[in-house]
Amino acid sequence: MLSLIACGAGTYLGLHFNVLVLLPFSILGAGAFLFSSWSLEHSLLDSAGFLLVLLVAVQAGFMLGLTARATYRQLLARLNIDQSKRI
Repeated sequence: MLSLIACGAGTYLGLHFNVLVLLPFSILGAGAFLFSSWSLEHSLLDSAGFLLVLLVAVQAGFMLGLTARATYRQLLARLNIDQSKRI
């Protein structure tokens, strides 16, 4: 479930931001995940393995968001139909 949330977050980042946002987001997310694993006394090796899966999911979602930008903008343009300005 957490990997799907990470993929969704990556997709959102890919739709709205540039590639430079991926590194700070990954570092902050990894730090928060490792801190929570450490506070729950999980082993570091298991946490690092799961963290790698989450980082790959974020990057895969980011690539999905990048490829869907044009389609997303067309969909937004279609849904935001304004009234005609004709007389």
